[in-house]
Amino acid sequence: MIQNNNILNNYKKKFNENGFVILKNALNKKTLTNFSKSLAYLINASSVKGIRINNIRKKNTEHLKQEILRNLLHLEKKNHSFIAKIYDTIRDLNIMDKVFNNQKINKLIYSLLSIEDDVPIYVKQKACRIDMPKNNDFSLDWHQESPYTIKNTDLIQIWAPALENINSENGAIKILPGSHKEGHLKTEDYFPKIGHAQYVPKKNILKKYNEKSIELKIGDVMLFSKFLIHRSGENNSFKPRLTFIAHYHNPIKKDFFKNFIYKGDKPLKKNSYKR
Repeated sequence: MIQNNNILNNYKKKFNENGFVILKNALNKKTLTNFSKSLAYLINASSVKGIRINNIRKKNTEHLKQEILRNLLHLEKKNHSFIAKIYDTIRDLNIMDKVFNNQKINKLIYSLLSIEDDVPIYVKQKACRIDMPKNNDFSLDWHQESPYTIKNTDLIQIWAPALENINSENGAIKILPGSHKEGHLKTEDYFPKIGHAQYVPKKNILKKYNEKSIELKIGDVMLFSKFLIHRSGENNSFKPRLTFIAHYHNPIKKDFFKNFIYKGDKPLKKNSYKR
């Protein structure tokens, strides 16, 4: 765990300067292994002929991961609806609490949000993205997280590998370091028939910053500002890329409850993982 206040202060300084920090070895091997097993059970629960992972409890973790990736490809080939159902189910599995309610991560979240460690943190939009090879249907263009979440909230987002290391080949996230200092930006919006609503900052803002790709090893996490401009990396590998994402909010901030529910009790715009 992060114990030293000087270390926390250094993370906070880097976060304020760049809009993000990387925490090494934040997710332990046991949690990641249990996540893999949970995902394997979901694949079997799809009950698709010819797609099944045997001996989940006894299988070597690396072999299990490779079987998961192969079977996700088979399910996508059969029908994307199987992937969509797995995606929707994963976010509410009990293992996800172990992933996101992590003492090492929480310690840094409290520091970045400048709140005491007895204040509750509201964790929302917990998910595991499943990005198929050479498929950009559900990718996001340059964007900030602020248009996709509770208005005026204090928010830290997490992004982390779920099964394998993330690199330039399988889709390292792209960021514009320092762009968080722009605050909430006006955007050029479009809403594709397939995938997520797109809220793209104007080109004159994007040109001000240098792009950086973030590669992470399994167990590492990236924490970043809701104002940091970022976009999905392209998965040019031959395997699915799985990543943990979630929003950490400070629920005692003024007006949090006032803005908590969107008008009409629905998200402002379409944001879907379905075709």
